[in-house]
Amino acid sequence: MKHITIIGGGLGGLTAGALLSKDGFSVTLLEQHNIIGGCATTFQRKGGFTCEVGLHEMDGVFTNPNIIKIFDKLDVYKNVEFKKPQEFFKVHTKYGEFVMPNGLENGKNVLKEKFVNERDAIDEYFRIVVSISNCFLRLSNLKWHQYLLFPFIFYPIIKYKNKTVSEVLNNLTQNEELKLILNANVQYYNDTSDTLSFLLHAVAQSSYYQGGGHFIKGGSYKLSEYLGSIIKNNGGEVITKAMVFEATKNSVTYTYKNEKITKSTDIIISNISPYDTYKLFDISYNEVKQIANSITTIYFGFNQNLKSIYGQNGYSNFIFTDEKPFVFVDYSQIDSGLTGSDKSFGSICFCDELSNWDKLDEAEYRQKKEQLLESYLCKLNSYYPNIKQYIEFSEVSTPKTIAHYIKTPNGTAYGYKPTQKQFFKIPKVKSHKIDNLYFVGQFVIAGGFSPSLMSGLICYENIVKEYK
Repeated sequence: MKHITIIGGGLGGLTAGALLSKDGFSVTLLEQHNIIGGCATTFQRKGGFTCEVGLHEMDGVFTNPNIIKIFDKLDVYKNVEFKKPQEFFKVHTKYGEFVMPNGLENGKNVLKEKFVNERDAIDEYFRIVVSISNCFLRLSNLKWHQYLLFPFIFYPIIKYKNKTVSEVLNNLTQNEELKLILNANVQYYNDTSDTLSFLLHAVAQSSYYQGGGHFIKGGSYKLSEYLGSIIKNNGGEVITKAMVFEATKNSVTYTYKNEKITKSTDIIISNISPYDTYKLFDISYNEVKQIANSITTIYFGFNQNLKSIYGQNGYSNFIFTDEKPFVFVDYSQIDSGLTGSDKSFGSICFCDELSNWDKLDEAEYRQKKEQLLESYLCKLNSYYPNIKQYIEFSEVSTPKTIAHYIKTPNGTAYGYKPTQKQFFKIPKVKSHKIDNLYFVGQFVIAGGFSPSLMSGLICYENIVKEYK
């Protein structure tokens, strides 16, 4: 059986590796960090806190056919527990508060009750996003002869492929509050609706409405750890602290415990960016796509269970201030498994750029983080009175932190920027420069857990078709 070497242990690489190893391929996964998972990881802090690095809620867990295919084949549902928040999200704006419920019909109904004069616009919005979502689901099973009828079968995709979210919403309604609510969670995908592809928005939002979001109990590392265990249990290797610095078509060279190791291989899968991949092969490659933004996250450990203090409240709280909007995730609202029942964990997250941080010296960097922490605590305190007094620990992660740990270009957590010009492209899983090189991860389809998992599935299916 062919030997496969995977460079990078994010969800894409782990998914491809787990599927391939279970099919009998010999798999070696090399991860430069001391833990696998990429952004799907957790870390521990004193006081019994497990801190979630990236995941707030994942879409399509029980409704996306491709996710179901992966999880069924790998027995994920039997080994990883998923928790569903009571609502999609809660929004805090200058207009007031609004809770978006789970369920497509529920969402339509509460919006129509609130915006009586916008009923037609609301119906049309949901009709469009569902039709686009259905088109993308059909695309995954498209037969060759159907490409001839693509403009007719997939008309919604053709119509909206060059549209941004702002363009579509502005055409549907002039109600600013409604537009804000419909795209409140824009930070899941991009920094602004003015540049976000409406196709991506439609597919992702429809998935959340129809299936709800889910959190992995105990943190996203539970999924990463389980996928890694499949590779090992099927005779493969998962090696952390392994820094790959050179590759050829038939070998990968890395350092491990100060030793230089060259491993022969038949197939290479890269879970890092195309630019960094081809650099390993000493092959010229000019990145023409724009890299997406990064994120800043503030982690909080609370010495009380916030739900016991503030009651049943929003899980994902999107707060729009006069400055940068942010989301506060209150993990006490679900059975997160991140702390004991007497404490809770939470995080503030917002889009950011590496350029805001990477030129600062150590003292400036530390001071800016302290100022940012105090500023956002003050904002949070206006929605959760006296919340400061319950903080047991706090910690700031910046784009510089992401660049340090997962080494993505510009510290991105999303791969390529999902603009209307960049999103709807055929996933480039197989390299056009090296015939046994494949790509997975956030640079294949889009950023996020579901796209990364699906990139692993596409890669697996391509390799099985060609080599087995």
